[in-house]
Amino acid sequence: MVEQFRQAPQVRNLAIEIIKGAAVEPRDKKGQALALATWVRDNIYYVHEMPERFQLPTETLRLKAGDCDDATTLLGSMLEAIGIPAMLVCMSLDGTWAHIFPAAWIQATRRWMHLDTTSKSGDLAQNPVTYAQGRGKRVQLKFA
Repeated sequence: MVEQFRQAPQVRNLAIEIIKGAAVEPRDKKGQALALATWVRDNIYYVHEMPERFQLPTETLRLKAGDCDDATTLLGSMLEAIGIPAMLVCMSLDGTWAHIFPAAWIQATRRWMHLDTTSKSGDLAQNPVTYAQGRGKRVQLKFA
């Protein structure tokens, strides 16, 4: 879904508007990624879903709401739309697939930066894996 929607004009145009509005320097990929993640965190209302449904990034934008997978596919699409490679990280907690978040490849640091926009603390820099492990959870990951 990220690959498909990174080409959607609505997604790319908004991503450009966000990074320009945040006055991020051109080529500052880390600053751009953080600006996009901050926008998703602050503008997409978290709604827990039962049963699970997967909505398109454009639907998440229209509703301005979604759960972790919806915020992840939206942010992943926005990152890819402006040339920042994104990876989706699926996280199992104590044997149950319970969370997903995006990571952005920051070439300048040669590292993946975790961008969990649905973190309860709201701290984008908080690594959801170490946070879960710190709470005694057994964590398993899959990457897409």
